[in-house]
Amino acid sequence: MACRLAFASLLLAAGACDASLGPGTGGGGTDATERRMDSGVSDTQPVDAAIDARPCTGGNAAAMAPDGSCLVHFTAMPITYAAAKLACMNMNAHLAYLKTAQLDTFAETFIGTLDTWIGGNDIATENAFVWDDTTPFAFTNWHTGEPNNGGASGIPENCVIIAGARTDKQWDDRPCDSSMNANSGKFAYLCQY
Repeated sequence: MACRLAFASLLLAAGACDASLGPGTGGGGTDATERRMDSGVSDTQPVDAAIDARPCTGGNAAAMAPDGSCLVHFTAMPITYAAAKLACMNMNAHLAYLKTAQLDTFAETFIGTLDTWIGGNDIATENAFVWDDTTPFAFTNWHTGEPNNGGASGIPENCVIIAGARTDKQWDDRPCDSSMNANSGKFAYLCQY
């Protein structure tokens, strides 16, 4: 019997077209299963190659989030928002998009007490916060009085952190880099994939 193109790789893996692939598949005879295979119909489930899921690892800590994504926290060297975005992109990820209360609560617990970049900003239009994928914020968890764009300091705050150092955490807008204030603009960061 000639091998059908659709089953060629499966049958080659079994060793030959006449090899038995398991109970009821026929070992070279003309049973009903082979007739169905000849007609393109099979009563067995298709065999898929094993899917290699990307392990949730990296950074100083990594954890599977409630939505099935992986959150990776980098704490060793505080960096600017732009550098954090690039670091996440270099690992085929992005700064975390905390688009639901459940994901945000998980992330706030996960990061501990460190102020940590997430992937939101209002760089294009003041007070019109978007995620780095340009999705406008639908869910927010701003700390009381935030965002305030620097308040009385006059230093623009256009990038978003989880304020882990605060008891109740929540979000805060902060300077995206330390060019205007050497004591701000560099934080730990949270990647997501």
